[in-house]
Amino acid sequence: MLPEVGLLAPRSLAVLAGVAAAVGGIGAYVVRLLIRRRRAATTTNDDYARLRDAIASVESVAFVVPENPSVDALAAATGLCDLCEEWGVTGRVFAEGDVTSDDAKAFCNLFDLTLGIADDPLDDYDGAVAVGGGGTVPSFANQPPVVAVIRHRPAAVDHPLVITGSDAGATATIVSRFFERANHTPDQDVATALQHGIRAATREFRRVRSADDFRAATFLEEFVDQGTIDTLRAPGMSGETFDVIGAAIENRERRASFAVTNVGSVPAVSALEEAADTLLRLDGVSSAAAFGVHEDTVVTACRADDVRTSAMDVLASAFDHPEGLGGDTDTATARVPLGLFSRVSADRRATLDDLIDASTRKALFSAFEHA
Repeated sequence: MLPEVGLLAPRSLAVLAGVAAAVGGIGAYVVRLLIRRRRAATTTNDDYARLRDAIASVESVAFVVPENPSVDALAAATGLCDLCEEWGVTGRVFAEGDVTSDDAKAFCNLFDLTLGIADDPLDDYDGAVAVGGGGTVPSFANQPPVVAVIRHRPAAVDHPLVITGSDAGATATIVSRFFERANHTPDQDVATALQHGIRAATREFRRVRSADDFRAATFLEEFVDQGTIDTLRAPGMSGETFDVIGAAIENRERRASFAVTNVGSVPAVSALEEAADTLLRLDGVSSAAAFGVHEDTVVTACRADDVRTSAMDVLASAFDHPEGLGGDTDTATARVPLGLFSRVSADRRATLDDLIDASTRKALFSAFEHA
């Protein structure tokens, strides 16, 4: 059994590294493993202390997730709110926009999470923490100031306190490790939310990027409500969503590991997101996008399973940084209003649909290829 890494001083690790260079083989592997664990533990401790100090310096904090947030972002924000109570700070979760996906709605309903909308004044809060996402950090005109940014992938953003999970596959993984670091036991709802966030972001551990995801899930396991987890893993599907998924499969086009589909007119954006998720399950597909028209707007849902591809970057490139862009590196949605084209007569609607199909497919495949 390996010794506890935390007991090894830096000087001891240096000595072991020298020994490993001499003996090679399994000895070198064990030492490398110990060094990686030591560095990971040190990073987690430093990030925890910096975040705690930043949040504890204010009396109230708003945890802001992106518009139509992922389950992972919602779970991470829920966990951070619980940690706030431990630090004597009042916290609440806000979203930059509406929640439309069925998964996110189910999460909010089951965990009785009422999201505020960040468009409303946040003057009652002393600080804000951006949780999840993959684009620019909201500024709120410095009212309140953003005290930290927490994302599971490295983020090239201009902020003094950016906490990422290195190879972690979920933002909820980072927050779960903070509970371990604080020696704070999450209550059942919080533990269940974090566990579901990790499962959703890693697609039931099929795309785990580091041992941290397994470790965090193992830590949470004894505290979760397994019945709630099972309910969240199999949400109901409406007939409209079922029809949209059928259209997505029929109209799909694949190039290399990228898949794109047009589902036509969609009754709800959440159905479009389900369609994108379905394409990502196809064998050999690592990135996918589904688009359609909803309320005179071309809406595109993008999914990226490859760590080298950012869904946000793909949509920003395809549509030249549209105003209606939200999400994170794994899941993102873009909205492009039809404008004057929405007024075309019925007899020319088929021509417009063909133009939308051809131009959107071309833009998406080009963005995927250059991502």
